[in-house]
Amino acid sequence: MTPEVESAIHKYTQWFGSYTRGGELKKIQVWLTIRVGRIEFLTPADSLKVKRIRRNPRVVSFLGDEKGPSIPGSAEIVTSAAEIMRVYRGYWKTHPIMMVLLSRTIKRRIETGKQVLIRITPDEPNPIEGITAPLL
Repeated sequence: MTPEVESAIHKYTQWFGSYTRGGELKKIQVWLTIRVGRIEFLTPADSLKVKRIRRNPRVVSFLGDEKGPSIPGSAEIVTSAAEIMRVYRGYWKTHPIMMVLLSRTIKRRIETGKQVLIRITPDEPNPIEGITAPLL
């Protein structure tokens, strides 16, 4: 892993890019956790990110900031409550102040099945192979 990637990971944010029908890459800033070399984050089940992934699972993660190290890969939508709660707990470790403000909303969406986990498997060679952050 390069020093640039390692530094970017510990910001626990990314600019997530998914593709429109017309092939344009749309980026939005989201939090992230990494589990065994795969990037994960939570989002509402009815978000544009989810709709785009259903149409085209090819995505790009820009770690740390909009111009950070880019990691192309394939995304999947995970609906397992246990997996979603694991990332939710990770958010408390990485963004505790913001979670004080957002936790009720996120927890309510989890409980009602309106929150999903997006899991990105990076293309090979995977620059974050074997990494888990934060450790849960």
